[in-house]
Amino acid sequence: MNMKKILMILGIIAAGLIVLFIVAIVVLAIVKPFGINVTQIPKALISPPTESAYDHPLLNTEQEIMLESVGIDPQDIPTQVTPTQEACSVEALGQNRVDEIKAGAAPSLTDYLKSKHCYE
Repeated sequence: MNMKKILMILGIIAAGLIVLFIVAIVVLAIVKPFGINVTQIPKALISPPTESAYDHPLLNTEQEIMLESVGIDPQDIPTQVTPTQEACSVEALGQNRVDEIKAGAAPSLTDYLKSKHCYE
């Protein structure tokens, strides 16, 4: 095989990967998997928010900012937690982590994804 054919094959593969990447970004922006708005993540990485646009009664400002920075709207988080929802969260995250969050620790994206089903 000569060099021209090899370069042509590599170019086709690269173009295919670029198209696939663009399609994946568009699909993620439309579908919003796990309730996460992926279009907000680059902006949050470049200039993280210092204030929250919403004052959630169960979350402190740090928690709201963390959720907003990964594209989760704090308005989607329930304002009251039932005993059933809390028990589900304890099962999903463990009692220690639930106590930490209740004491003001910022929930991580993993915490949100693990316990999201408890609040739907």
